[in-house]
Amino acid sequence: MRDINLCHPRLQELAKKLVRECTAQGLEIQIGETLRTVAEQDALYAQGRTKPGKIVTNAPGKNYSSFHQWGTAFDFFRNDGRGAYYDKDGFFDKVGKIGIEEGLEWGGKWKHPVDKPHFQLPDWGSTTKEIKKLYKTPEEFMKTWAKGDAGWVQNAVGWWYRREDGTFPANAWCVINRHWYLFNKDGYMCTSWHRWNGSQCDPEDGSGDWYYFDPTVGGPLEGACWHSRENGSMEIWTVDLENKI
Repeated sequence: MRDINLCHPRLQELAKKLVRECTAQGLEIQIGETLRTVAEQDALYAQGRTKPGKIVTNAPGKNYSSFHQWGTAFDFFRNDGRGAYYDKDGFFDKVGKIGIEEGLEWGGKWKHPVDKPHFQLPDWGSTTKEIKKLYKTPEEFMKTWAKGDAGWVQNAVGWWYRREDGTFPANAWCVINRHWYLFNKDGYMCTSWHRWNGSQCDPEDGSGDWYYFDPTVGGPLEGACWHSRENGSMEIWTVDLENKI
């Protein structure tokens, strides 16, 4: 993915500041890779190992070993017409120096592999060992980004609901603005068809009843539960109940 807005809020600000400062110093850059999925990271890891090409990363995706998967890293490339990665004039060293001064960790300082087009937040060290220990998965980490009042929050994975105390419902039904919503085991709002067995959403044993949730992306009632009317047709279910979140 090439959207810095999918990354950690502080990384977004530092990336934009880096671009501005580089431009002021006559170094034209553009943000490249930002957030990566497990599949995208695994594909890069396979390069030079099980697929053609040279090795470009030591971080497999299946165990969340890249900070790109955590939304705390981005790559950049040269954008002045001389070639995206042309560096015979020391271009990437100059950009790296600016990034370090702004508080970013630069991949050009690494020993193996040296990754000059890469920056990341330095908060959790140079490997993902500490961040995995603290948050387990990128999805759980992303939920800590939200600040402010209770309400719906969207990240790269989906929609979740932040309570006033910062917690969120998971494996739970909630009434929000007179509509029922189901949140899966990771706390994300369900859309389309899902099972519920009384305590779990989409249990692995296939138990439970099927429910349908509005799948209209960006719609005003995305995720709201549908129900059957007396004539057999279906509609979004509106209930006369207080919020239960």
